[in-house]
Amino acid sequence: MEGSVLLKKPIEEPNDKHAEALRLFDKATEKEQHGLMSEAVTYYRQAFKLNPQIDKVYREQKLPTTHAKLVKAHGKNFGRKVDPAKLKAIDVDTLLASFAVDVPHAPDPSNPDHYDDEHVAIKFANLGIDNHDEYPDVEPVSILTKLPQELWVRIMVLLIEIDPEAWFNFGISCKKHAFYAFYSSQVWKKLCYLIYPTQSYEENYNANPKKPLPVPLNPAQLLSQYDQSWKKMIRNRPFIKYLGCYISVVNYYSEGGRAELSTNWNNPVRTITYYRYLRFYPHGKCIMALTRLEPTKVIPQFLKDNQHRRLLKNTESRENQNVDPAEEPHKIFHGTWGLCGGDMLHIEVNNGSVSYYDFHYRFQIKNLGGAPNHSKLSWIDFHAVWKQTPGHEDREGEIVDFHLKNEKDFRFLKVRLYTVDN
Repeated sequence: MEGSVLLKKPIEEPNDKHAEALRLFDKATEKEQHGLMSEAVTYYRQAFKLNPQIDKVYREQKLPTTHAKLVKAHGKNFGRKVDPAKLKAIDVDTLLASFAVDVPHAPDPSNPDHYDDEHVAIKFANLGIDNHDEYPDVEPVSILTKLPQELWVRIMVLLIEIDPEAWFNFGISCKKHAFYAFYSSQVWKKLCYLIYPTQSYEENYNANPKKPLPVPLNPAQLLSQYDQSWKKMIRNRPFIKYLGCYISVVNYYSEGGRAELSTNWNNPVRTITYYRYLRFYPHGKCIMALTRLEPTKVIPQFLKDNQHRRLLKNTESRENQNVDPAEEPHKIFHGTWGLCGGDMLHIEVNNGSVSYYDFHYRFQIKNLGGAPNHSKLSWIDFHAVWKQTPGHEDREGEIVDFHLKNEKDFRFLKVRLYTVDN
């Protein structure tokens, strides 16, 4: 029409749609990794609406880059599949013993298998600069390899004491280092003395001070039960870990009601996700939390000296002295823990979410992924005991059981931020 202006809706560029779909798919995978299945499904749907082939695009564009980063961080063998049957058939002790006679060699410039991003000089030597191929004088292996075995074992023991992760990483760097780090009984002995004396055992709680403890704190007194092997003790005697936290991710489905006058046959269903966090300290102290906040928000503030004793949704306000409990309902509860019967864990929280209850949790320590790592807490029992409460004196000592229908086992996550004190 004359005198009128037609406003055209801006057309969204295909590249913008592609980038947005990729961003949404990436967000969905992140949520899925944290166990937030309901949010993950929402992001996946949005991504597929923008690009029905986004899953293929994601694999082509994102995964190679991610894999390359992991290979750089963990070595060229990262991601290679290993036959489980062949792996299980390996006698680790015999294999480690064979490394004792392994002789370190300098890298061979003429062998492509010896090329490494850390040794670019070897690569430059093969470029034929100045019309001739000359290999550089490759430095011999480090003179440290000439150190006596006793000194290497002492170095391994010191590494374990200072930084156990550094000890492990050093041990997997070559065959000779693996022999020094994982074969010597002195190394495993040091680990045992770092771990077991700080554990808390319920059998010792009311022990007669004039008699030996039912569970000795000196690991040497129990060594005979493990064929005089410190390594066997570490593998077979369960323990609680401190430098990280145990996380349980729970997903369950909640069925809602149909809207009024709805003609749908089925009720709407949504996925509910929540987390349980557990963190242990030496000699029987622990903290726990039940929240919908995901690990990236919880872990940095899941500390026993958290002044608010709460997990804040907005971590930037942690320094704020005035926290509104209604706005930040995610509490950190303090309790005690103890091992009993070898692999059983008992946790007690006296000041929990219900003031007149003493909460009790029982777990069994298990291995995760088939390795003897003691990294899994499997639920056994969850109940509460009535405290002495005015007006309910007759209920004191009454036990209230809670069902474990939706609960999932805890898995240990190592956290570099954590120390045994914070």
